[in-house]
Amino acid sequence: MQYKKTPVPGKAAFPIILGSTAFGMDELLDKSFEHMDAYRSFGGNWIDTARVYGKALGDSERAIGAWLRERKCRDEIIIGTKGGHPPFENMHSGRLDRENLRFDMEESLSNLGVSGVDVYYLHRDDVSRPVGDILETLNGFVEEGKTKILGASNWTAARIREANDYARAHGLHGFEANQPMWSLAKCIKEYDDTLVQMDSELWEMHRQENLMCTPFSSQAKGYFMKLANGTLSPKAAERYDGDENRAIYARLCALSEETGLSIASLQLAYLTCQEFPVFPIVGASSAAQIYELRAAAEAILTPAQVTGIRRMDA
Repeated sequence: MQYKKTPVPGKAAFPIILGSTAFGMDELLDKSFEHMDAYRSFGGNWIDTARVYGKALGDSERAIGAWLRERKCRDEIIIGTKGGHPPFENMHSGRLDRENLRFDMEESLSNLGVSGVDVYYLHRDDVSRPVGDILETLNGFVEEGKTKILGASNWTAARIREANDYARAHGLHGFEANQPMWSLAKCIKEYDDTLVQMDSELWEMHRQENLMCTPFSSQAKGYFMKLANGTLSPKAAERYDGDENRAIYARLCALSEETGLSIASLQLAYLTCQEFPVFPIVGASSAAQIYELRAAAEAILTPAQVTGIRRMDA
């Protein structure tokens, strides 16, 4: 298995990250362990989580922490978590002040049972708060060893550029990772307007800066697979089914015939074979689905094949 270089000091990573939104404690713990064991069995070494994931806040982190202790594998695994999520009752209310970020970081470390994580993302932006104020707080976490690198999630290209320009001007750590919504399919209807989807401007920023991308919803809720097997649900259709994605699907099917690669592998290879480092986050409902990630991670597409399926620079 070919591992890819990351900005995390001394860490190369499996090309696909294991998502953990469905992880939890109590009755969910055994299944969470099963999924992490399956992923680790073929060399998977990066797990993504957040303080808000789980039935109760922190349950996903607690499950991962329990597994790390049980398997004694903390040094093997890259851990990325997210803080600064707005209150669920008011998603446009920012929580990126020093006090709230400090609280979230300490809670995450306690849940995971670790002294520091590898990547710490801000789960949302607060455009009313100056980027300098936010970065000063985050840099304190780096200096204290609580995280190795910093990341953004659901930030626009303009705000990421502004933050990294500020960091360069003031000798600070900027964002070395970004976690937007991105898949081969374009989401045509999203109910949460605080999510930021990959677009041409954001893609071009990643390309110019060679900024690592760790996209969520990387399989578009299974849209292409459900389209292929005739199980497309009304909800998935509402979010993804349109002329543009149908055309992408036709090209995807043709490429599958040409290469012999499955649609499941191709939709992830489209991301992992971009011009800049991309590590898609993938969740699963079963361990069997996780074992399929190995084939997807090994799939290689040429630049012409990538742009032939869907161009991002237009």
